[in-house]
Order: sequence, then C-alpha cells, then structure tokens
Amino acid sequence: MNSALRYLRLLARCLWVQFLDWSGFLGSAEEALRERGAILVLTLHRVLDETSSESTNSLSGIVLRERTFRRLVRHLATQYDTVDLAEATPGKTTSRLQTVITFDDGWRDNYTTAFPIIQAVALPVTIFVCPALLGQEQPFWPERAVGLLKTMRNDQAPDDFSPVIERLKRCTETQRARFFRRVSLNNPPATGADVDRTLSWSEVLEMNLGGVRFGSHTNTHPILTAISPEMARYELRQSQTALESALDKPCRYFAYPNGDCSDVTRQIVSGAGFTRAVTTAHGAWTTSSDCLAVPRMNVSESNVVGLTGHFWPAMFRYAIVWKAWRATRRSSTEPRVAAQAAHCAGR
Repeated sequence: MNSALRYLRLLARCLWVQFLDWSGFLGSAEEALRERGAILVLTLHRVLDETSSESTNSLSGIVLRERTFRRLVRHLATQYDTVDLAEATPGKTTSRLQTVITFDDGWRDNYTTAFPIIQAVALPVTIFVCPALLGQEQPFWPERAVGLLKTMRNDQAPDDFSPVIERLKRCTETQRARFFRRVSLNNPPATGADVDRTLSWSEVLEMNLGGVRFGSHTNTHPILTAISPEMARYELRQSQTALESALDKPCRYFAYPNGDCSDVTRQIVSGAGFTRAVTTAHGAWTTSSDCLAVPRMNVSESNVVGLTGHFWPAMFRYAIVWKAWRATRRSSTEPRVAAQAAHCAGR
C-alpha cells in the first residue's frame, strides 16, 4: 500500500473517530461498560524509544513508542481506575471504568523503558514471561524470520513481511524449521538485533521487588492447541516451577501464547492451579466471562495515535473501549460460561 493511500485511510478513520467522539457515542459505550462493572484488560508487548523503533525486527502490531506510552499511562492514571490483575473482580460498579495492564513475552524494554514510566505513577502491571526464553536475543521465531528475510531485502520494514509471518503462524513447528533451513541456505545468518532481547532474571527480580506481578506464558511459548496435552502440562509445570522458585511466591496467572485456547487447554490450565488466564479474544471482562479465558484488547502504536502521530484519547476510546463494548455486546452468555464465571467469583 502506498503512502498516499495509507494517509487517506488514516484520515477517514480519524474523521469517523471524531464523529463518534463529538456525538457522544464513545462516551456512552464507556459508561455502559462502567455501569456493568466490566474491566478492560489491555495487552501490550513492547515499548521502544525512537532509535529502537527503527532497528527492531518486531512487527508494529506489538510495538508502542516511548512517547506514546508515556501519554497512555498518564491517560490511564487520570481517566480510569487501573487495578491489579490479582485483585480485579468484574461486576463492581466504580466511579471510573476499570482497566488492567498486562504485557506479554517479557521483552527487555519492559524493564529499560516501560518500568520507570509505570513506577512514576504507581500503576499495577502484570508481565507474562517464558522462563526458558529469558535473557536471550530474538528468542521468538517472528523476529528471527524478519531478520532473515531482511538479509534478502534489506530495504524492507518488518511489516512488509507480515504476510509471510501470518502464513508461518499457520504452519507446524516442523514446517517452520524447514522454512528457516531453506532460506538460510541461500543467505548468510541473520544478524540479531540487540534491541530484540528478553528480560534477564536479575531484571525480573528487580521488577518484582518494585511491585510488578509476573505470570506464566508457558516455558518456551508453544501454541498450546497445537501440542499434545502431555506437552502442554509439561510447559505449564516447568514455567510455574521456575517462576515460583525465583520469586518465592505462587504463580497463579497465565497468558495463552498467541491467545489460542480450547476446552482441553483450559482444563489443563485449571488443573495446573492457575486461577486467572487471559486470551487475545476481543471484549471486556464481565461477570459472564470465563476467568480462565479472559478477553483482552491489544494496544499498539497504530490504534492509539491520530494524524499527528501522537497519542489521541479519542482513538484509544474507539480502538479499545468502543471495540471492546461492541465485542461484549455481540457475545452471548451460555450456561457453561455462566457456571464457570460463578465458580471464578467464588475463588
């Protein structure tokens, strides 16, 4: 897509958001969620400064610029009631809509860039990590794939390879390994970007002492629905053991890699002793939600900034609050989910 077309689409989107804001529709959606006692659980991944934003191999869908994150945090601190995942309970009517901040994967910029900003306003945060992948450079295959593809077309940005990454997501681990071998045969090994490094254990311990809560994202980030139940149990057990040993506290919170879950994986997560687990399904967390399949809303640069490239509260309301409200309205409350929600409320 050329830049002129991208700009026109962004302009049309901003005009639509402006209309929804001026007309009061965005405010009404937020009020409806608040009155219902709903909670917005936000999914973040990476917070990068300007230099790192240019050198990362991560796709833009998981990246926030530092300046945007600063304004987002300020907005959450002043306009919403941000609560700890461990203490969040849907159904309570509060004066402001409740939000929960979560980070997936455990990137090092969570410590170097996001942590000081969060600490300054004392907002609770939960970070889901893969213990076996801590302290590594490009431990996740999408960044490695982008880095390798860049050796073939070094004038391309990471998002230019999005179609390839999406196809690889639908492949088995064996098929992805075959892709890496094939591409590597005709190209020199991809040079890793140091910016694409995960947290070290010492950084995890420091953040833990600073009030950050840590949860499991499995041990090595497999898609649980794509592996055997036995392997899934092993992944959960290994991650729990590592985190509980290092932090000297129970690990009861879990995030499904890629958000993929099923009845079988939910039972495995429950059997492992996790009391709350989050997905990537859109929506707000309500009393009818399954506490082991909590919906979240992804936050990235493109869905919270306007034409100026700066954080725009109306865009946040549209992309996060409005869309969560719409997704929650569309969802139906089935007896099984209602029973699970009632069980969660009694935990």
